[in-house]
Amino acid sequence: MDETENNESNNLPKINVIDLLWRLFSSIKLALGLILVIGAISLFGALKPDVDVFHSWVFLLAGTLLMVNLIVCSLNRWKNIKYSLQGGQVKQSEKFFTTGNKKEINAIPMSSQDSAAALKTVLQRLGYRVREVSEKESIHIAADKNRYFRLGTYVSHLSLILFILAYLLGGYLGFRETDFTVAEGSVRDVGHDTGLSLGLVSFVDEYYPDGMPKDYRSQVILYENGQEVKQALVRVNYPLVYKGTRFYQSFFGPAVQLQLSFEGEELFNSTVALDQTSVSGGVQRNVGILETSDGLTVRIFSSAGMADSMIPSGSLAIELSQNGTLLGLDLVEKSVPANIGGLDILYEEDRAFSGFQVSRDPANSLIWIASTLFIFGLVMVFYFPYRQVWATAQTAKTGTSRILIRAGVGNAPTGAPVIERIAREIEKDLHKK
Repeated sequence: MDETENNESNNLPKINVIDLLWRLFSSIKLALGLILVIGAISLFGALKPDVDVFHSWVFLLAGTLLMVNLIVCSLNRWKNIKYSLQGGQVKQSEKFFTTGNKKEINAIPMSSQDSAAALKTVLQRLGYRVREVSEKESIHIAADKNRYFRLGTYVSHLSLILFILAYLLGGYLGFRETDFTVAEGSVRDVGHDTGLSLGLVSFVDEYYPDGMPKDYRSQVILYENGQEVKQALVRVNYPLVYKGTRFYQSFFGPAVQLQLSFEGEELFNSTVALDQTSVSGGVQRNVGILETSDGLTVRIFSSAGMADSMIPSGSLAIELSQNGTLLGLDLVEKSVPANIGGLDILYEEDRAFSGFQVSRDPANSLIWIASTLFIFGLVMVFYFPYRQVWATAQTAKTGTSRILIRAGVGNAPTGAPVIERIAREIEKDLHKK
């Protein structure tokens, strides 16, 4: 019994894991599936910017698998490509010339050697590489053109791999903030281990007579590790760029200049961006939040203007809390000192804040390289198609010969134009002789 079971187990087919994985990653269906997965994740990340999908293991895994898939598919094609580069078989059977895109030239008034030489001259003039094999009664010729341009497929595949790699590196190592706000007269750290800080010196907005925005611009100073490194005027479509980090002018809004002190000691003297909104009683107000290192939170509510019955124009509502405990809530008039919860507050003036899109993509140069390679690969494949021609020059009646020609299709829909041109050139040269 045991012996029978052992024999049966020995007869079971052995599974080669490497072959299974190779076949899996050779699949076009797998490539399409991975592209759909990456596209779906990217779309979700675009629609839900608060969800960091580009650092997720699913995104990284899908991109890595797609790169492996492209590499395996490229390796699978190498055998055919290598055969084309070497030229393949020269001698073909006579039956080979009875099908496909063929042409026969009969009753050539010269020997097979001379007619073969004439054919070689024509092919070389047209840019073909010519190889031949001679026999007693016939001469076999194989010619090809643009064989190295078949490597354009690999150039395109390499560009796709670089695109994916750049996408992964950009999503994982880079960053993008769409609501980076800086108030006039203040400096804010960029973060993300950049060591950069951005200070807003001034903001200007201009409008057409009909009220449409004409221009808005920010005069800024960029600091690196506390040292000034650059000054710039940032406008729409004219970003500030420094070491791969880009600052795009995106939006703007109101800010206020505040001074806070406690028992004569100044705690804060700068501007606060009112970059949030709050709706109460059907009235929308701009809101700013200031948080200090000792747990103090200052919430600032602006007036909505004439329609605001709770906060008069020229005043602010300020709410103080510390570690979640409310300390006070009161109105503060401009330029009038006030005290809320023991904190002296001075609302000095109205200012503005500027909003930027801040991004860094460490793989930006890879994108340019991949784009160049992709275009170069397409040009190689579609503008320099691979051409193949086989021919046999045979001895016919005494003093005459005939030529059998067959053209490969390559990337063209038909090889007929190729073979007709070769035949015309041959006949033209023969008439000259």
